Amino acid sequence: MDRIYHFLNRLLPKGSALRHVSILAGGTTIAQGLNVLIMPVLSRIYSPSDFGVMAVFVSVTAILTELSGFRYHLAIPLPKHERYAKAVVVLSFFLQAVFVVFISIVLLVLGKPLLSKVSMEILIPYRYLVPVGVAGMGAYIALTQWAIREKLFQTIARTKVTQSISGAIAMVSLGFLGVRPLGLLIGKIISQAGGITTLSRSIFKKKGFPRPPLGDIKRAALRYRKFPMYSTWSGMLNTLGSQIVPILLVAFFNPEVTGFFTMAQNVLFLPSTLIGQAVGQVFIQKASVARYEGNLKEVSMETYSVLSQLGLFPILLLSLLSPDLFSFFLGARWVGAGIFARIMGFWVALSFICSPTSVLFLVMEMQGIHLLIEVLQNVFKILAIYIGGVFGGPFWAIGLYSFVGAFVYCVKLTILLKKCGNGMDEIFGKLIKRALINLSFLLLPFAAVLLSVSLVFKILMSLISLAFFLVWLYFSQFKNLGS
Repeated sequence: MDRIYHFLNRLLPKGSALRHVSILAGGTTIAQGLNVLIMPVLSRIYSPSDFGVMAVFVSVTAILTELSGFRYHLAIPLPKHERYAKAVVVLSFFLQAVFVVFISIVLLVLGKPLLSKVSMEILIPYRYLVPVGVAGMGAYIALTQWAIREKLFQTIARTKVTQSISGAIAMVSLGFLGVRPLGLLIGKIISQAGGITTLSRSIFKKKGFPRPPLGDIKRAALRYRKFPMYSTWSGMLNTLGSQIVPILLVAFFNPEVTGFFTMAQNVLFLPSTLIGQAVGQVFIQKASVARYEGNLKEVSMETYSVLSQLGLFPILLLSLLSPDLFSFFLGARWVGAGIFARIMGFWVALSFICSPTSVLFLVMEMQGIHLLIEVLQNVFKILAIYIGGVFGGPFWAIGLYSFVGAFVYCVKLTILLKKCGNGMDEIFGKLIKRALINLSFLLLPFAAVLLSVSLVFKILMSLISLAFFLVWLYFSQFKNLGS
C-alpha cells in the first residue's frame, strides 16, 4: 500500500490541477455509482408518475436557481484580494435570499392559478418545497465556488458522496413509509443541497465568517456586473433547454410519460456523465495548447475519432436492449421507458461524441455562434415536442425531439471540426465509416430482438457482439496508440 501511495503522490503531486480534477471527478463518480445502485430499488417503490412529478419539480427548481443569485457566485473565485471575494460571497447570498422570499410570496398568493395556467397542476400540492429547493441548491453552489477558491477539493468531493447517500436513504425510507411522491422530492433536495453545513464549517474554520463593509459589496457588484447582465441569461437559456422537456411532456401528456422519459435519459446518459465530462476537462487543456502550437486540426480529429469508436456501439447496444433490460432491472412497469430509450439511442450516442468537443467553442472564442446554435436548438426542440404532442403521441414527440438533437449535434461537430481545419469528406467519412462498422456489430443482437427470443439469448448474442467489438477496438485504436 505504501508503494501505491507514493506512486500516486508522484503521479498526482499536491497542488497540481490534475490532482484537484481527479479528486472532484472521483467524488462525482462515486456519487453517480451510488445513484445507479439505488435505481432498481426506487423504481419498484415509486411509480413512473411519481418520477414524472420529481422531474417537473427538478426542472422548475433548476430554472429558478439560475436566476436566484444572478450568477454572482461564479465570480467568487476571481477577485485578487480576499476582501472583495468575501464581498461577492455576501452579495450572492443576499440576492439569493431576496429571490427566495419573492418566489415564496408569489407561490403563496398566486401558486394555484399560476401553476394551473402553465399546465403544472401536479406541483400544486408541493409548491411550498420549490423555494426550499432553490434556497438549498443556490446556497450549495455558492459555497462550492467559495470552497474552490480556498482549494477545499476533498471537502467538495466528500459532500458529493454524502449527498448521494443521504438522498438515497431519504427516498427509500420515505417511499417505504408510503410518502409518495413527496419522498422523491425531499430526497432530491437533500441530494442537491446536502453538504451545506460541511462546506460552511470548513470554510469558516479557515477564513472566518465574512463581514465585508457595504462599500466593498457595492464595488464588487459593479466590478462583476457582467454576470447578471449576460451570464445569467445565457445560463438561463442553457438550463431552460435542458429542463423544459419534462414540463412540456406533462403539459401535453401526463406524469407517467414524463417519468418514462426521465428514467430513459438518466440511464442512457450515464456514459456521457461518467466519461464524457472527464474527456471534456482533459480536452479543453489539450486543445488550448494545440491551438497555439498549430496542431489543433490533428488533436480535434483524434479526439472525435476516439469518442466515435468508444461511444457508438455501447450506447446503441444499450438502447436496442432497453425495453428488456428496463423491464428486468427496474420492473415490468418501466418497459415504456425502455421504448423511449430505444428511440433516443442515436441522439445520445452523438451526444457522447460531440459534447466533450463542444469546448472548442470556448477555445476558439466562438461564443456568439454557440449562443445562436443553442437558441435555435431550443426553439426546434420545443417545436418537436409541440408537433408530436398535437399531431402524434409521446413516441412521436420523443422521436422528433431526438432527431432534432442528433441533427444539431451533427451541425455543431461539422462547424467545429471544419473550423479546426478538417475537411468535410474526412469529417463525414469517419462518422459514416464508424457508424457502419458499429451497426455491423449490432446485427446479432438486432436479429435476436427482431425474432423476439428470450432475454438470455439476447444477452448471449450481445456478449458475442461485444467481444468482436472489443477485438476490433484493440486492433484499430489501442494497438496503434501503443505502437
